[in-house]
Amino acid sequence: MEHTLAMQIFGVVMILVGVMKNWDPVGFNKNVFGDVEGVEGGAAASMRMLIGGAFAGLGGLNVYCSFMIDELASEGDFILIGNVIALVVILSTLLGAKFRGFLEEIPVPPLVIFPTLIAICLYAATY
Repeated sequence: MEHTLAMQIFGVVMILVGVMKNWDPVGFNKNVFGDVEGVEGGAAASMRMLIGGAFAGLGGLNVYCSFMIDELASEGDFILIGNVIALVVILSTLLGAKFRGFLEEIPVPPLVIFPTLIAICLYAATY
């Protein structure tokens, strides 16, 4: 897989996730956590929007870089491995929240989306 294609897939997925988190942060929180205390509060919604903005920013960075580098450039490897590091940190934080008792259950979408994007980035960076 070409670096640029992997970066574009990563970028579009992260932008879509970021837009979903910002479109209706209260609804997104209810989807993830159910009707728990504080889910409708401004603090929870603003944190969801902040996280969504970070995801969309990371996605935008990848889409931009995918058009600015040569398809065979080694810079693509660096960007893709950087994506892997970022996703591992994000996923580790989510798992840490579960093990520390802050989450009753881990939402399924991140357990599917993040490992898939990690695999795409690693594959494109190594082949």
